[in-house]
Order: sequence, then structure tokens, then C-alpha cells
Amino acid sequence: MAFYQQTIQALFEDVLFYDEPYTAHLIYYSVKKGKVNLQDPVSKLYDMPLTSEEHAEISRMKEQDVLAMLKIKLYAIKRNATTYAFYFAKNAWEARELHHQIYGQWENRIVDAYNQMIDRGLYFPDTKETKTFRELMKETVVFPRLVCEMEG
Repeated sequence: MAFYQQTIQALFEDVLFYDEPYTAHLIYYSVKKGKVNLQDPVSKLYDMPLTSEEHAEISRMKEQDVLAMLKIKLYAIKRNATTYAFYFAKNAWEARELHHQIYGQWENRIVDAYNQMIDRGLYFPDTKETKTFRELMKETVVFPRLVCEMEG
């Protein structure tokens, strides 16, 4: 219950810190359009009705990265019927080019996997650790980078 009593401003600061681009763009859009203000409780944001056009506009803003949040993104490229290669890269072209350098294949279907996979845990048997893509991204110094191959 305390979460819903939090202000929209506090939530906005959290989603910027934890790199949650959809929610950040939702808040930005909602404040910009006067649907909510930053001092409103979070519950007002989640109870606010949005039309399909407004949802589309928020998604477009997120894709265009209006808030300049996603400097590095997570991309997936299908290797075969059951396996995907995951990359950290600034854009799909970088991921595609690195995929070609590694595997010798030019792939046209590149999936933006950030929202679906960024908090997915990966187990590393060598170190007996589980880390999320988000944690791995923070540890990465050089981009673009092949992160792993995964069945899915």
C-alpha cells in the first residue's frame, strides 16, 4: 500500500535510477499532458485511463528514447530454431554488425529484448553466481558486446 502513496516524482526518480524506460516515458507523457502532476500519489498514475492512441504515443516516445535513457540496449538475434544470441549495443545496426563478425551471418530480424529480458537472471556455473542482464550491462566497459547465447 505504501508504494501507491509514494509521489509520482519519487517514482519518476526511481524509474530513472533503475532504468525503466516505459514507466519513465509514461510519467513524462502524463505530466506533459496535464493528466497528473509530480506531487500526486502514484495511485493516480495507475488509475489514469489512456486511449490506445495515447499508449501508442508513449511507446513511440520510448522507442525514440525522448528522455535519452537508453544509451545501451539489449538485442536478441535468432541463431537457429531454439537459440538466440544476446548483445549489448547502442542500436540494432551495431548488434547486427557484431553478429556478422562473430557468426558470419547477416540477420535482418533483430529483437529489442530490453523490456522482456533486462532483469532476467543468468546462472554462471564457473562462479556459481546468478546475474541479470542489467547487472552485466553495468559491468561491461566496451560496447557492442556479445553477452551470451540462450535457448528460448
